[in-house]
Amino acid sequence: MGHDFDRAYYRLVYPIAFRPTFRAGGRAYPVVDLSEEGVRLLFPEGSPPDLETGLSGLLGLRGGDPVPIEGRVVRVDPPFVSLRLSRGVPFAVMLEQQRFLQHRLIGWR
Repeated sequence: MGHDFDRAYYRLVYPIAFRPTFRAGGRAYPVVDLSEEGVRLLFPEGSPPDLETGLSGLLGLRGGDPVPIEGRVVRVDPPFVSLRLSRGVPFAVMLEQQRFLQHRLIGWR
C-alpha cells in the first residue's frame, strides 16, 4: 500500500557541516538533500527562481568529482528551492556519498 510520502528514489539528507554545493551562474548554493533525480537547495539570499525555471550547473560533492546536473524548479519554499533533475546523479555516486557520510558520522544512517 502506497503513501503520499513514498519516494521513487532514496534521498540523502546532508548535515550542515557536510553539505555539497551546487554551482550555477557564478554562485554556489548549499545542497540540503539529494536523490538521483532531485535536489533541494538553500537559497539564503535574493529572490529564488520561479517555478519551471531551468537550472544547470555542477554539483560539488565531498569525497568525489563534480557532477553536472540540470533540472527544473518544482517547488519554492523560501529559503529552499527544489529541482526535478533531467540530468541527475548516477546511482553509483549516490552510493559513494552514502558511504562518505557513514564513515564520517557516528551513528548516521
